[in-house]
Amino acid sequence: MSQSRQSFRDAGIMPLLSEVLFEKPKSSIQLYKSWSGIVMMEGVYVADVGDGFCSAIFEGLGEVAQIDCGGRDAEHAFDGMERIADHHSPDTFFLSHYHIDHYNGLLFSSTRHRTSPLRVRNVYYPRLPKFKKNEEFLRSLFAINMRVFGDETGIREYDFLNAILHINNGTPFRQKGLSRGDMVELNGSVLEILWPPIEISRKTTLNVIDRALEDFQKALEDRVTMELFERVNKEDKFRAFLHGDVSYYEGTDKNQNRQNPADVPLLPKRELPPVVKKANESLKKAANHMSLAFFEGSNLLFLGDAEAFEIRQISTELKSKGKQDFSVFITPHHGTHWHDSLRQIKCVYSITSNGSKLCSKMKPHFKEISKYSLATFANGDIVCGY
Repeated sequence: MSQSRQSFRDAGIMPLLSEVLFEKPKSSIQLYKSWSGIVMMEGVYVADVGDGFCSAIFEGLGEVAQIDCGGRDAEHAFDGMERIADHHSPDTFFLSHYHIDHYNGLLFSSTRHRTSPLRVRNVYYPRLPKFKKNEEFLRSLFAINMRVFGDETGIREYDFLNAILHINNGTPFRQKGLSRGDMVELNGSVLEILWPPIEISRKTTLNVIDRALEDFQKALEDRVTMELFERVNKEDKFRAFLHGDVSYYEGTDKNQNRQNPADVPLLPKRELPPVVKKANESLKKAANHMSLAFFEGSNLLFLGDAEAFEIRQISTELKSKGKQDFSVFITPHHGTHWHDSLRQIKCVYSITSNGSKLCSKMKPHFKEISKYSLATFANGDIVCGY
């Protein structure tokens, strides 16, 4: 064990996973150990992918919902998804928000022949809220995603729906954008969507978005970024994310006619220019304000990468619904985002997905609202039931 991990644990932020994994609090953990590994009945699996997120919800009768597959290391993120799929291939995929570090594992797998056959039938993502420049924002974010992913891996891709189709061996799937108030049924369990809203009207949030777009305009001075932005505009793949209608994704003629990305030679990896780095950070922060958040009864609370304002809004809504006690709370933005309104929440487990970069920024308050506080940096893969 690395010294930093041991120090993190010695500081009392979290206990050893082995100390709590098979303990049975009032919510009754339903875990069973077999020679092939852990077989989940009902609960969550949070894979250790460093400073990223790759998780799954295991529901009754074998239904599995994957949440995100991304991080600082795309291959490491996909390895996490493969470990989850070793137990049960996901039936449903949730994307928490549109920044590349939440789905680059999918892109990696679909472009480098690292594919484990999946059987995803449903794909959900946050419906982009209404605001004046929402289309421009999404086009800008996809272009910067492609720039970042390309410089990290040598592959210039950004379309997570097409990546899922490829991993799904070309089998079409149902897709839908989600907004506050929507319900998603998973084999009898119901997930209630808490965020994003249908429309963003808060001036402070709109200012964050405007600044991000201004930074992106400056990044267009970079020739490669401009070329990628023109490609996003030409391919016109973003419109499905603007509405909440149900549709089936079968790929497009443009996708089918284009060369298979797995057969495209890798580009040389390069350091991002400072102006592009700044645009990436600004767009990433703006995207956090539109992150997916939901709860499932008293079992699970998931807040994505919500910022402090959204956390406060969500906490207020949960209080109005009488929902303040949960078995599992997946902490927002790798445990680095907090608002004091969360002190009303009580949980058996607070689970944080983090790595060496973000572990030191984890808020200690999560330990105060949970019986057990776990983090992948200290505990590795985390599996616990309801």
